[in-house]
Amino acid sequence: MSAIDENLLIMVAKLYYIEGLSQQQIADRISVSRPTVSNLLKRCKEDGIVEIRIRESTSLLAVLMSELKSTFGLDEVVVVPSQPDESKTTEATGWAAAGLLAASIRDGLTIGISWGSTTYSAINAFEAVTAFQGIRVVQLVGAFGAINQSYDGHELARIFAKKLNGSYSTIQAPAIVRSVEARQHFLGEPGIASAIALARQADLAILSVSPDDPDSSSLVRAGFITREESEVIRRNGGVGHSCGGIHFNIDGLAIPTLLDDRIVGITVDELRKIPRVILAACGAIKAYAILGALRSGIFHALAIDETAALRVLSKAKNAQAGSS
Repeated sequence: MSAIDENLLIMVAKLYYIEGLSQQQIADRISVSRPTVSNLLKRCKEDGIVEIRIRESTSLLAVLMSELKSTFGLDEVVVVPSQPDESKTTEATGWAAAGLLAASIRDGLTIGISWGSTTYSAINAFEAVTAFQGIRVVQLVGAFGAINQSYDGHELARIFAKKLNGSYSTIQAPAIVRSVEARQHFLGEPGIASAIALARQADLAILSVSPDDPDSSSLVRAGFITREESEVIRRNGGVGHSCGGIHFNIDGLAIPTLLDDRIVGITVDELRKIPRVILAACGAIKAYAILGALRSGIFHALAIDETAALRVLSKAKNAQAGSS
């Protein structure tokens, strides 16, 4: 490394890590592009000019992260403090999930998404990085017609792709249709078949989870199933669902439902083939749903809030004690 190169890297590192300037502010100051600043900061770490150290802590959050990783065999876990305001907890969980996403993305990835408020919070919190190349964002399951359209998969795919300077693919069909015949009709459309084929190629995905309790089910709220249908799923052992209509029992097994042949999107077996899947979920009311999802073996990383984490671990330990 030349002295000029090293001096430039040191200057950029000081401006970013010590003076707290944003990458854009640094770019404006030294007359380069923002992606160039991003690459210079990356090189600072690679060349040892910047060393980031995390102080070990015995705080409750650190203990919860460690226990969740070991209990469920996860690669990474981030636990955020729970807030009295539920929306603030969702926002904080989204920030944590955005961090997990940022650490997982590289050039040429195909990234799968579904829908939901927590997924929206993660993508909303994600800082735009235009230095990536060849990123493709794909919808894993059709549209839900969410009351807040920002939460729906097609809009999330568009926003996320824009932040990554990438392309996106959407499934132009409802997530769940009324009949098997209707599903076959949609799957026969070349554009939809092509979009689902792309979804099967996902390298990375971010999903949330919803309870199967009729009072809390996102499928009931969206009008895709009735309360009575949701209650049948719950009585048959369902504790939660993810990626549209993939339902889990408390042991993490995918359970069959009447929805299986009506979902326009990838299957649970195809979901399992995605190399890295991040679960973003919060709220103690989702504890059973989160527990079932984590036991499924589908998820590799988790962003969760403190109260939900405590409840999930408590229920996991109680279940183990009951079976021993």
